Amino acid sequence: MAALDLGEKLIGVAITDAQGGFVVHRSTIARRSGAHDRAALAAVLDAHPGATVVVGLPLLPDGTEGAQVIRTRRWAAALLAHRPERIVFRDERLTTAAARAAGAAPAALDAWSAEVLLRDFLAAPGR
Repeated sequence: MAALDLGEKLIGVAITDAQGGFVVHRSTIARRSGAHDRAALAAVLDAHPGATVVVGLPLLPDGTEGAQVIRTRRWAAALLAHRPERIVFRDERLTTAAARAAGAAPAALDAWSAEVLLRDFLAAPGR
């Protein structure tokens, strides 16, 4: 299983083991082009196979969906097209603050945010 924090310039990636007991921020991918981004994600997902990819949704402060959510859904669909993993979207509003509180270095903030997202998803009842 993996989680993605999709930004306009960077993609933060976190992974877990097959049992979901070990979660770690894996990498940050600098976005360049659709082909580059798909290839970079495919390399990570192929190296750490799982049935699900959790993608963070940047909801507005009131919990509603804005333009950035629409872009994120489109990016996720394009980046993960032709992949076997199921895509699950999850609210990411508090992940960056939690990553900063955990001591994430600025260069790794997106990957740490993806880790927080994945931990939250795994802890959720009935996921």
